[in-house]
Parts: sequence; C-alpha cells; structure tokens
Amino acid sequence: MQDSNPKDSQTLATTKDNFAAALRGEVPLQVGDVIQRSWDITLRALPIMLLGLVILMLVNLVLSTVSAQLFPVDEENVNFFNMFGQSVLSGLLIAPFTAILVLMGLRNARDEKPTLGLISEALRFAPQMIAVAAILMAAMAVPGIILYFIFGATGTFFALFILIAIYLQLSFTLVTPLILDRHLTVSRAIFASVLILNKKMAPLVAIYAIFTIIVIISALPLFLGLIFTIPMSFNVIGVIYNRLIGVPERTTPTDPEAIEEN
Repeated sequence: MQDSNPKDSQTLATTKDNFAAALRGEVPLQVGDVIQRSWDITLRALPIMLLGLVILMLVNLVLSTVSAQLFPVDEENVNFFNMFGQSVLSGLLIAPFTAILVLMGLRNARDEKPTLGLISEALRFAPQMIAVAAILMAAMAVPGIILYFIFGATGTFFALFILIAIYLQLSFTLVTPLILDRHLTVSRAIFASVLILNKKMAPLVAIYAIFTIIVIISALPLFLGLIFTIPMSFNVIGVIYNRLIGVPERTTPTDPEAIEEN
C-alpha cells in the first residue's frame, strides 16, 4: 500500500512490495531521500545499534587474535601467504556478525524497533553470509590477479583494481538484505542485487560518495562523530533496500521465477 500522505512520503518507510518493479528498474532511488532518512532513523535506534557494533568489534578482536595464531606474521620477515590467510579468515568469519547490523538497519528502515532477537535471527544465515563473503573475495581476486599480470604493481593496476572493487562492493549491497529478508539463495540474491543496482548505479555511487564525505567530516573532531555515522552506514543499506525492494507481501511467498524472467 502506498504511504497515505504523499507530502510526507519521503519521511516514512516504503510499505509496498517493489521487488518485481525493482528488477525491471522501475523504482526510483533518490540520493537526498536516502541520506536524510538514514540520518533520521539512526538517532532513534542508536543504543541498540551501538550494542550491535560493540559485539561486532569484540568478535573481530577475537577473530584477529585467532587468525594471527593460525597465520603468524613476523614484522621483520613478512610472509604474504600468512597475511593473506589472516585477511581471508577474518573476512569470512566476521560476515555473519556484520549481518546482525544489516538486519537492524533493515528493520529500522521499516520503522520497526530493532531488538536483541535479531542477533539469533541473523546468525541463522551464517553459512550463507560466509558464502557471500567468499564469492565477493573471489570476484575481486580474479580480476586483480589478471590486472597484476598485465600491468604489474603500477599505478594503473591499483587504480583499475580499486574501481573494480568499488563496483563489486556496490553491486553486492543488496545481497545480504535479500537473503535475510526474502530468504533467497545466495546465487539468486547475488543475481538480483547486481541486476537491480546496475540499473541504479549513478544514484548509488552518489549516495556513497556523499556518505563517505560525511564519515570523513564526522571523524575530524576526535572521531566522536563516528558513533553516529558507523551505525548510519547500516541504515543506509536498510533505506536503499526499503526504497527499492519494499516490504514482502505477507500473503504470498517471494516468487524466485521473477528474478529469472528479468
């Protein structure tokens, strides 16, 4: 159902199911709307999201310690294989816990109050989250290796690799929300996210360019502003998802064939 008050539509959650329309590229994504609403909903859910952030940081600390034990790195004799092992292991295992904050952002964007119950709900999808992280890493590694053999460790290599990494990160923005909310398989979620966001890449790039500037500015006064902008980053994902995908119809399950048809 459409928001009842058109004048206030951009200050309210999207309450209709836009999934099929988003696959066709028919749903608008407004830069100012996403930034403003993400900020507005951050303030009201800040305590619970900060708690989720603390959990994420503690888990990351534990994982970093474990990975350092499994893949020790001597500062005087750098072992690049062990450095790579640390990065991959930490990146894979932290993904399910990052999903907790993504789910909080989704619920917050719908004007639903995030609760501690979302922790267990998100962790039920841990295997899928690890799989998504592994696929994203592989998707970055393959072109990275190819570019390295072509250009070597040059400025061109680094510039192209950074552009590819940014593109992949942006294209995967909706993968985790689609798995958590629509319960899509990993492959369908990736396909749907890439299909939808490639049709909205210009506003998506603008949103994250502006948000990056906001984060940099917030970090200047003793990093205190990051207390707001780090939780806001997950609300940005939630608002983008809510604006483009909306809320699933409760009476009918998500039709996976709609993805294939588009």
